[in-house]
Amino acid sequence: MRHVFPAAILALISVSSLARAQLMLPGALQAPPAGSETPGSDRGAAPAPPKPIGLKPPTDASVIGRDLLRDGSSGLIAFQRGAAKDLQITHLVLAGAAISSPSEDCRVEVVAATPIEAKFIGLPNGLARYEVAVEACPFSLELLDGAVLVAREQGACDFAAADCRADPAGFWGPAAESIDAAQIKQLERARGQAEANMRANFRVLLKSAGKDKAAIKRIAGEQAGFSSQREMICRNYRQEDAHGFCALRMTQARALALEAAFNRKGEAQAGENSAKAEGKRKPKL
Repeated sequence: MRHVFPAAILALISVSSLARAQLMLPGALQAPPAGSETPGSDRGAAPAPPKPIGLKPPTDASVIGRDLLRDGSSGLIAFQRGAAKDLQITHLVLAGAAISSPSEDCRVEVVAATPIEAKFIGLPNGLARYEVAVEACPFSLELLDGAVLVAREQGACDFAAADCRADPAGFWGPAAESIDAAQIKQLERARGQAEANMRANFRVLLKSAGKDKAAIKRIAGEQAGFSSQREMICRNYRQEDAHGFCALRMTQARALALEAAFNRKGEAQAGENSAKAEGKRKPKL
């Protein structure tokens, strides 16, 4: 009986050692103690600053060869691409009211010996902008997807020879009747993504303001005013309640405008940092 207990103890020690050997397989890593960090861990690194979605502005391909109507119902503007890949207006008809009798409708066709040039001047709000030097009625326009947004600060134009006063400003898109059921479904699917992109870019721009209360208030105010601005631009588009084409394109344009504002802010900040660094390098006299 004296030899039984030592044998039992040796057996238990052998089993315990085998278990540990099985748990610690060759090449296995032992879990680090709680609260410790492995080499190369970036848990303490500052998070990367948020960036906009990275949207691409519409190109002139979406309007070339298409007849666009103001509010999808009146007038007409058509484009072609010139030899130098510039944008040209091949047909321009404006609808308005008679100068001699404002209660009567009128139409004036702007005729030129050659296509009217639309001069590209950049992407100030994320959309390609063009200036159109129609002698009696100069205006600017921005390219949307399958539409253009025309602006004219001076208001309506008088075409005395045609006894017509017309304002080209507004949203020009496809004839409302040309938007079929299949297109309406596509527009509905695109609407959710456009809203999400706009909200994401808004949050990024707002975040970039940091603790600048004035900038935060301005950015938030502009975003709050967008809904009413979109309503004013799109409320007269024919059958807008059915297809929502104008509202979708304006939402997409807003997302691009927010991204452009973020990029401008970053460029301005980079310029300030560069100027400060240059000032530090200059020797004091």
